[in-house]
Amino acid sequence: MIKYIMSKKVHERGLIGIGFCIIGFIIGYFVLNHISTMENPPLGNTLYIIIGSTLVFTSVLGVILIIKYLYDFKKKQERRIRKRKKHKLFFLKDAEKHDDPK
Repeated sequence: MIKYIMSKKVHERGLIGIGFCIIGFIIGYFVLNHISTMENPPLGNTLYIIIGSTLVFTSVLGVILIIKYLYDFKKKQERRIRKRKKHKLFFLKDAEKHDDPK
């Protein structure tokens, strides 16, 4: 499964990551708002509040970081293309001709 995900393009991996974050957010929201408000949950309310809050926070943070990475990747590609267009070939023989004051 990991090889399949890593073989995808950057944008497809970003969408897969955002999908996992959304699933984590839904699970965290469910734990935080439904299980932690029960009368007597099996391990106590505090544990479920901490787990739910952690899942919600990490999933939101994950989405933000993935979007930032995709934006930076796009900017990096544009910068690389711009740099490639500005690059001029420079041969050593041409430099010797330009340096001679003859």
